[in-house]
Amino acid sequence: MIRTPHQMPPTRIVRGSTAASASLRRRAACVAGCLAATVGACQTSEEPAKQARPRPAPEFTLVELDPAAPAPLALAVQACAGLHNRASGGSVYVRREANDTEWLTELAIEPEATLGAAEFLAACASEFPSCVRYDYSAQQALLPPILTAAAALGAVPLDASLGVACGVVAFDAVSELSAHATPLLATRYVSDRYLAQTSGLAMLNPGYELEAPDLSNPAITRDMPAHLVDFVFSQRLFALFLVNGCEPGHPERELFGEIVNAGPWPTPVGVYGYNNSWLNGGYEHEAQTRCLDSRNLGAIPTETWNLSFFSTRRSPITAASELPQNPPGTAPYDPTKTYVAFVVGDGDNVAYILSSRKDWLRQRLEDCARPDNSCQPLTWSLSPHLPRIAPDVLEWYYRSSRATGNDFFVLPPSGHFYSYPSSLREEDQARFVTETERDARVLGVTGIVHWDFLGTWHDAEDRFLPRYATAGGAIRGIFPVNVPYMIEAFPWWPPEALHRVLTGADGTRLAVFRPREWRGVDDTNAVFLPSPQRLADELGAYPPGTVTWVYMTSDGGLTLENSFIQLVKLLPPHVQLVSADTAARLAIEASGG
Repeated sequence: MIRTPHQMPPTRIVRGSTAASASLRRRAACVAGCLAATVGACQTSEEPAKQARPRPAPEFTLVELDPAAPAPLALAVQACAGLHNRASGGSVYVRREANDTEWLTELAIEPEATLGAAEFLAACASEFPSCVRYDYSAQQALLPPILTAAAALGAVPLDASLGVACGVVAFDAVSELSAHATPLLATRYVSDRYLAQTSGLAMLNPGYELEAPDLSNPAITRDMPAHLVDFVFSQRLFALFLVNGCEPGHPERELFGEIVNAGPWPTPVGVYGYNNSWLNGGYEHEAQTRCLDSRNLGAIPTETWNLSFFSTRRSPITAASELPQNPPGTAPYDPTKTYVAFVVGDGDNVAYILSSRKDWLRQRLEDCARPDNSCQPLTWSLSPHLPRIAPDVLEWYYRSSRATGNDFFVLPPSGHFYSYPSSLREEDQARFVTETERDARVLGVTGIVHWDFLGTWHDAEDRFLPRYATAGGAIRGIFPVNVPYMIEAFPWWPPEALHRVLTGADGTRLAVFRPREWRGVDDTNAVFLPSPQRLADELGAYPPGTVTWVYMTSDGGLTLENSFIQLVKLLPPHVQLVSADTAARLAIEASGG
């Protein structure tokens, strides 16, 4: 059963109070003074962005933002939240939907004060000494570079419709971009001036039609979402959205390549936000890896808000000792049993982690608390960036897993980034493996969901995946999914082979599994959309000794309630559910390892 949203805990509502405004002023003071002295210098600085972590605030202000608020207001409020959290960690939290309320409850935190959006923006504009002026109605397609300039300058982005006074105009986008009035030209103009002051890259769609008749030339059909804007401002990210930035021969692709390869960022470059351009049965460039000839990109899907709050209110998690978890199964391999690991997918998407997957785990907690339950081992994929960008949220997942005693975790596709690792250039593959191993150690996991692109799986099996098979390495289980998922990843494997064991150069072994996905339950497709009974029958019919897995995604209507919770009670006795880590260990044992 889906639980109804939690009610907001009692708070001290302080609207228009001197105390609330004074608190915000104190938090802005240090950055405001710096910005007032350096607005001119910021426009020409060649130094890359190197900002110290802000000192966490002792309390925070809650800002109420109506989901129907005009886009210019929402963008300005989110930008101000990012500026405040950049100055004083975790000092401003924006509530605009039920999930925002629920996380305050789950984390048991309460604001010192609550302000309305207009009141908060007025206080922010008076406390931060500079702004970026722009015209939302005329410049919506140019908003990503406009927000980049504002983030680099630490200035509030103000559309004229807001009627908010500005002390110092640090960047007048209306005049400065008048001769650069396309996304290509505006992005180049801002890149030339502010690229060196940014700390990373983000994709922010300004409102293009997602299913346009001409994918290369979509119209602006909706307001720009305020997703991630607070994080862009707290981290000084370079935001862009070039619809044809991945299309060969297009000037936007040439510029995108210049920005990526000239940016002061380590490679492979992680791209925050989401590239939802070119919807053609799926977003063609969402993983970014194959976008440029340099093959040095990976995605960090983060179309959500309040990351500036979560990422600055406390120190990051840096070791598995900070995340106590359930001990894995230790029983030896039994050739009379069939072992199956179920993995909840898409955990690389931080927006899912903060919304639907949170709801699923709460359903899981309720189910496991019942006398008649389905509380068998279940593994959740989790973004490896949560230790840094939302450590409190990550701790909640681990704390919830300990409450059931049967929930476990695995790295999501494809480890450190959502990417196609076999398509990365050689030197970036090595760095990617190093970062993924580090992520696995922090999360205390030994498995990874691995996505690669059609036609690259021979290379993945022969060259890339064995990189993880090293003595002392963290990864021991690889759980693959082909892109596009409808096509078999390993057609050269014998039909009965549901896993293989790869051996690294030093003799270390790891298990690689054949993809098996569960996306819906309406039985219209026996492979991807089987009913719980059909899948239970399939698993029960596997030969004794089988070790396999099932990857669960929600894009075909699957939920935890209509799939796993029902299926568990339908399995025959010889089918034993295990965690992903245990499945990898058993697969190696079954192969004589």
